Amino acid sequence: MAALLESVVLLSTRLIERDYEEEEVRLAYTGPPIKLFIEDDYVELARGSEYTVPRWLAEIISEAGYGRINEQLVDEGTLAKIQFNEARSRSQLRFEKLQGYFYQRVRDHVLHTLSKIREVSDLAKTQQMIESITKISALTRELYRTRLSKILNVVMIEISPDVLHNLSEEEKHLYSLLKAILDTFRLKVFEVERHG
Repeated sequence: MAALLESVVLLSTRLIERDYEEEEVRLAYTGPPIKLFIEDDYVELARGSEYTVPRWLAEIISEAGYGRINEQLVDEGTLAKIQFNEARSRSQLRFEKLQGYFYQRVRDHVLHTLSKIREVSDLAKTQQMIESITKISALTRELYRTRLSKILNVVMIEISPDVLHNLSEEEKHLYSLLKAILDTFRLKVFEVERHG
C-alpha cells in the first residue's frame, strides 16, 4: 500500500515539474533575430521585444545570454511577508495568494543562487548568499507547514472554489490528490450505508 501511495506522489510531483516547465513566462529577448517553432507556429524573435514562451525555452535562451525571464523573484522579504500574513490567519480558511508554481520558483531561485556562489570570490559576499539561502529555505518550510495545515482542514469540508483560488499550482495538485484519496476511502469504508 505504501509503495502504491509513493508511486502516486512521485507521479504527481513529476507532473508538477513538467507543468512548471511548460508554464508560459515573459521573455525579454536581447539576441539576434531568430525564427523558432513554438507550439503550432513559427515565431520570429527580435531584439528588444518581449514574448510569452514556455519556461523551458525561456531558460535555454536566458542561459545562452540572449534574454531575461521577466518574473517576480521570490526573495526573503516576499517570503517573510507572506508567512507573517499566513500565520496571522492560521485559524481561518483563508490563503495568501501564491502565483503559479510558487515553490518551484523558490527552488529555482535557491539553485540559481547556489550556482552563483561558486563564481563569487569575495568571502563576505559568499557568506551573505549562504545566509540568504538558509533564510529562504527556513521561511519556505515554515510557510509550507502553515499552509499544509489549512489545506488539510479544507480537504475535509465542502468549501467555495474561491478559497482554492489563492493556492499555488503545487498546492492545488496536493489538494486534489488528498481530496481524491479521502473521498475514495470514505466511499469504500462506508459503502455499507449505500447498500443497507
